[in-house]
Amino acid sequence: MAVSVYFATNRKVTGGADPQIGEDFHPNLDELRFGKVTFTGKDLYKKDLAAFIGSGKITLAPEKLDKEDADRSRLGSKAIFDEVRAEMLKKGDALIFVHGYDHEFREAAGRAVQLQQWLAAGGKDMAMLFFTWPSAGAGVSRRTYADDRKRAECSGLALGRAVLKATDFIRNTQRDARCDGRIHLLCHSMGNWAMRGAVQGMRTFVGNNIPPLFDEVILTAADEDDDTLEAKHKVAPLLRGCRRLTVYYNHQDAALKASDYAMGNPDRLGRSGPRSAAGLPGKVAVVNVAPKVIWEAKGANAWTADPTGHQYFRNNPRVRQDMIDVLNGKLDEDLAGEKRRRKNDVGDYWRLE
Repeated sequence: MAVSVYFATNRKVTGGADPQIGEDFHPNLDELRFGKVTFTGKDLYKKDLAAFIGSGKITLAPEKLDKEDADRSRLGSKAIFDEVRAEMLKKGDALIFVHGYDHEFREAAGRAVQLQQWLAAGGKDMAMLFFTWPSAGAGVSRRTYADDRKRAECSGLALGRAVLKATDFIRNTQRDARCDGRIHLLCHSMGNWAMRGAVQGMRTFVGNNIPPLFDEVILTAADEDDDTLEAKHKVAPLLRGCRRLTVYYNHQDAALKASDYAMGNPDRLGRSGPRSAAGLPGKVAVVNVAPKVIWEAKGANAWTADPTGHQYFRNNPRVRQDMIDVLNGKLDEDLAGEKRRRKNDVGDYWRLE
């Protein structure tokens, strides 16, 4: 079983038939290259990344720019978006995924295909387009964290361009068969920090009136400030660009605890939830996953263990079901009626049942 995940990146790309995509930036920080990675195998989400990422076949979309005649240019983005759109005509929806800290290129591709197959196994098979910023993938330490955080921040403009290009192309391209599929966004961990930069980067192109880009936006285990949805210079403008935004958080998230304390950051959105429910629009839903985190698992289900409480978005069956319900457009109140969530006393704050 072969499955392809599509990518946009501002990483430096070398080589032709056998492209190498490393951990350095493209010389132009906002430059983008597009391609796909094809994996063979099912249930890859049950496997360690090291067991399969080396076998993924990287295909870089050819690109040739003609400065004198734009019509003669060959854009890699168009080739990839055509493939994404064709897949959407079969599957319906597409998901744009932004990975977190400490991911080399192949690791980012592996996480994307794991997430794609994980959601498909639950009944939500979608085209997957991931943005991979130049995380160094150099392990976990105070130094590497600070380095990756700056890399994510500097990738904001490129990510913003990628989002605008993808959503504009998929929604506005006219073909014999019109694509009415929905486009969703999921950011994990430090990918949320990159998205802050992307939101501000998009304002460079479209001003404060960010267009309706996404149906559902999911911010999970977000290594972002807890006031980010209130601040115009952070992620708040994204609320104009989506139908609903769902925050998943775990107050026992050990990785974000380290970000809070060891790195000296403000309270993290993915550990505390939003700082205040007051002032947040009704389109924001906040879901506490802590009661359902699986700290230890053994035997055939060992892959579901989450000893840091930071990976539930890709290996926790209860969280997956809630995410799929959200991506399918189910109302938050209906999920409570089905006894899948319980509402807290404050605003649209929920906890998984």
